[in-house]
Amino acid sequence: MSSDLWIGFAAALTASVLFSTVFVPVRKVDAGDGFSAHMFMCIGAFLASTFIHGLLGFPPIQGLALFGGVVWSIGNAFVLQIMNHLGMALTTLVCSVLSCLTGWATSRYGLLGLPAAIPASVALNYFGIIMLVTGGAMYLSIKNNEQDTNQKKDNSVAIVADKRSNSRVERAVSFLAAMLCGSLFGSMWTPISYMKSHPDKFPTAPADGISYLFAFYCGGLCMGVFIFIIYSAVKKNKPWINPSGAVPTMLGGVIFACAMSAFVIAIDNLDQSIAYPICAMAPSMVVLSWSILYFKEITGRRNLMWLASAYGFTLVGVMIITLSKEYSLI
Repeated sequence: MSSDLWIGFAAALTASVLFSTVFVPVRKVDAGDGFSAHMFMCIGAFLASTFIHGLLGFPPIQGLALFGGVVWSIGNAFVLQIMNHLGMALTTLVCSVLSCLTGWATSRYGLLGLPAAIPASVALNYFGIIMLVTGGAMYLSIKNNEQDTNQKKDNSVAIVADKRSNSRVERAVSFLAAMLCGSLFGSMWTPISYMKSHPDKFPTAPADGISYLFAFYCGGLCMGVFIFIIYSAVKKNKPWINPSGAVPTMLGGVIFACAMSAFVIAIDNLDQSIAYPICAMAPSMVVLSWSILYFKEITGRRNLMWLASAYGFTLVGVMIITLSKEYSLI
């Protein structure tokens, strides 16, 4: 493989490790309905991106990149609520599958004005997607446990996650919401990819993706604050805020910003149709470890065996999609 591919895969691995730990600090505090926590995450990500922007010499801000951050912010605002019903593992897995499929389809078929990225083996590429979808469908039958995410030292009351209902309707709505959020996550980089693929329309647009991150998180922060204002108005100026959760949630935002930096380096060196599946699905392995061994969200022999089988399908799918870039069956 070329040096660009090695750099791309190394960046994708780094992004995967960081993406898998974004919500770990957040899950150990009382995040309530998640809207205030989301705003703090946006602040943390913005501060980290400001530091990175300074290291790059403060390149010009590209306005269209703001919309990518807006798309991410809309999806991320509801993730914590979904986790209260499905748990961190299932929420992450469902979002990852839909993010992967959306990012793959956008790049593979040249949707939304992007150039189509044709893999070396179309057959392998489609077979990998079939495996990915099969594994994603299997996640729907896995049941998670109710858990206590309080900190004992605070003796705080049980949070919304401990009171969640296991009704089929609520579970179905949560899965649909996770799928919608995953689709948004899979589309968040599309405005930036569009700018990079149309130099005739954006002659001053940087060639490297990392130069867009500051604008991306400017959009994310603006949308996060806007969502919080709407939320505060709905709550009649009595928003739910946990002061002790501010730093952990901002830390989650910092981790996410660093993960995105590695992710865009991966996209620069790999096609989006390759980078998205890797960065969307590889973090799930670490998330599953956190969820099963630390948070105890999923237990029981049947659940664990079914989960292992489902993840096996998705992992094999990602590997096949990756191989389809360079290798052909003919």
